[in-house]
Amino acid sequence: MRRRSAILIGLIVVILVLLIVFILNAGKFLLIEDSIQKSDAIIVLSGDRGERVERAAELYRTGYGKYFVISGGPIYNDVTAAELMKEHAIKLGVPKKAIILEDLSDSTYENAQFTKRVIQPYNFSSVIVVSSNYHMKRVKLIFDREFKDTTIKLYYAGAKDRNFNPERWWSNNKSIMHTLTEYMKMVGYAVGKNY
Repeated sequence: MRRRSAILIGLIVVILVLLIVFILNAGKFLLIEDSIQKSDAIIVLSGDRGERVERAAELYRTGYGKYFVISGGPIYNDVTAAELMKEHAIKLGVPKKAIILEDLSDSTYENAQFTKRVIQPYNFSSVIVVSSNYHMKRVKLIFDREFKDTTIKLYYAGAKDRNFNPERWWSNNKSIMHTLTEYMKMVGYAVGKNY
């Protein structure tokens, strides 16, 4: 009986330690930063205040891609995130002729699905996908699944979000919201919801 109690207490302690480690590192677990390579295109996803386009434009200007693919659907009436992001990218030095728009998507799942359709005629062999750093784990999960039937090599680059602190994700409301929302959406996607 004592042995059984000791095993149970040991198991509870291990579970508590693992839970504490996960909670303390939940923000860092969301980050993905590949060792990126020069690619045919850079895909930037909508959903932030401009940091994603800024990171993607920096990659473009330093020669990491020939095309600049912008993915973002309607945000108000007939205004799309893709159009607003395009204007921002041009201001940052991305030439208009290099930009390819995907302006229908309304979720990360649709970003992957619709972008795949838009870039198919270009026969790209590799692309870099850019989103917010806290968003990258889910982006990789979704894009890897959507592109698995292609020969396109995917690289991932996170844009630093000014409101997200991966080291201390509990330090401000936005950081807490980003962290918790990402985990909930990953669970939702895993059980068949398309976020």
